[in-house]
Amino acid sequence: MSEYDVRKRLEAVLRSRAAEARAEHPLSPAQRSLLILHQTDPANAAYNVAFTARFTGGFDTAAFHGALRSLVGRHAALRTTFGRVGTPGAGAVEGRQSVHGWLEPGFAETDAGDWGDERLAQTVRDDHREPFDLMSGPPIRARVYRTAPGEAVVLLSVHHIVCDFWSLGLMLAELEQLYRAESERRPANLPARNAPYTDFVTYQRDLIATARGERARAYWHGRLAGRLEPTAWPRFEPDPADADGGASIVFAFPDALARDVFALAREAGSTPYVVLLTAFQILIGRYTGRRDVLIGTPVAGRTDPALAESVGNFVNPVVLRAELDGAASFGELLGRARRTVAEALEHQDYPFERLVRELSPPRRDGRNPIFQAMFSYQQPHRYPAHAGLYVADEGAAPVAWAGLTAVPFRLAQQDDQLELVLEVVHDGDRLVAVLKHRTSVFPSAAARQVIRCYLTLLGAVVANPRHRADDLPLPAVGDPGSDRVGDAVGAGDPAGDALADAAAPADEPAPAGLGAQERRVTAVWRQVLGREAIGPDDNFFDLGGNSVLLMQVHQLLTDEAADRPLTVPDLFRYPTVTSLARRLGQAAAPVGEGPGRGRASSRRVQLADGAARGARLRARGRQRVDGDGGRDA
Repeated sequence: MSEYDVRKRLEAVLRSRAAEARAEHPLSPAQRSLLILHQTDPANAAYNVAFTARFTGGFDTAAFHGALRSLVGRHAALRTTFGRVGTPGAGAVEGRQSVHGWLEPGFAETDAGDWGDERLAQTVRDDHREPFDLMSGPPIRARVYRTAPGEAVVLLSVHHIVCDFWSLGLMLAELEQLYRAESERRPANLPARNAPYTDFVTYQRDLIATARGERARAYWHGRLAGRLEPTAWPRFEPDPADADGGASIVFAFPDALARDVFALAREAGSTPYVVLLTAFQILIGRYTGRRDVLIGTPVAGRTDPALAESVGNFVNPVVLRAELDGAASFGELLGRARRTVAEALEHQDYPFERLVRELSPPRRDGRNPIFQAMFSYQQPHRYPAHAGLYVADEGAAPVAWAGLTAVPFRLAQQDDQLELVLEVVHDGDRLVAVLKHRTSVFPSAAARQVIRCYLTLLGAVVANPRHRADDLPLPAVGDPGSDRVGDAVGAGDPAGDALADAAAPADEPAPAGLGAQERRVTAVWRQVLGREAIGPDDNFFDLGGNSVLLMQVHQLLTDEAADRPLTVPDLFRYPTVTSLARRLGQAAAPVGEGPGRGRASSRRVQLADGAARGARLRARGRQRVDGDGGRDA
């Protein structure tokens, strides 16, 4: 018998004996909140966290199963069950968690060799949505779908009560080493000890009682003083094709726009996270009609370095409050947001759940307290190669993993926790995002419009950070609580093309004097751009235009006496000769009339003007390091 076989037999004996052992511990505030939600709706899978990938190159199911069992043995959180919260009896009101000496992880293998892609994808979705039994456990399970010899799709699901994004990255990295060790029949040589999650529960409870905890409490009570009314969104036409609950749309930022976001962050002495956050705050302000905007963002919560290698639910949402002065430039709002983020990180230890109980904000059934929209920016700096696997968009590249190739496999998840969530993942030099939306609030068409508006806004601010917030080019989205008005959403799917062309009305009559307006626009463009060959469908930005030249066009074309004076955002909305001529021809039209035929895609606006701005930024050759090292919040 080999040394490997002896070790495996010993492990089996020890696990059998350890199965009877358990230790009781209190819950963290985050765990208590999740447990209450689970008891209220035990069939809800909104808090199932998952990793999926297609493994090729000789996948070994037995080795993966062995690696999973070793992973569970290494982390106490994955061997935890939970008692009920709020039940009568001493010590039961606050709930308890039981850490078992051994708890077998869920595992199943299925032969999917003759399945089509649609059946496989649907089965993976259904298995992911299978609820966890937190009372009896386990809180982790894996499903292996064998698609061909040496190939399999793997679904790893964990309940959020014992896992967060950081933990998922740690688990994937350790699984890689454990799988390789199982395949080679040798020990994995991982560090023998990691701090259990229950140590964090004690650390958090003790910290709250210190002066540092009191300072954090005072900061959040001051920052969130006043009425905290739930967000009032515009009402959108329901989409009969939408399923109940949540949905998500994956989209990649155009490469030029991503580069320009990074460049603007360097120039401003900030980070991509704060640039993207500030744009999202402005977008939410435009949708809600509010100057006072509250957005949640998750922070890692691992302020104690000893917890870096631990699995558990350490993440804590913090509230970022923005006062959106419409006269302030984007650069000014960016500076404010950076200060707000820095303060929030300084006081991140105070549990959000405890803060909610203390502030007692107005509550509405099914709505998150204090904030209803969230922004997150994930840069897996510890395991950067894994970034593309998390979002699994079409541009994500396969990743080498334990001698295999891991191919991204898309799975929508956690899309019904809040009404609107934008998650951006920094994958190498790419930015990839997932917009998660509650379909009862944002039907699919409205969600696609959110993406269009966000990317249009970003294109404008990287082109010119001096834009006043109120002048940023965004379609009208309707008044809060009112039925949707304004621009129609393009019919294309942003998951395939993040900036798909907007659908143009087919039968709009041409305004009077269109020919004269076309000649007027062409003459101005020739003067500003210094070129003669300009056609009716040419795009100003494709011809070399930028934000500086655009301001010259505005000065030459604007007519303050018109019923609808031309604005700078109009020039972004109507970047072709024909579309801008139609806009000028509508000068006497009623306010609220939509854009005419010939409106160019927002993609062309962003790529052209954003690229011009980015080229200037990159030419300066600045190498300033991001203020927080480029890490996620």
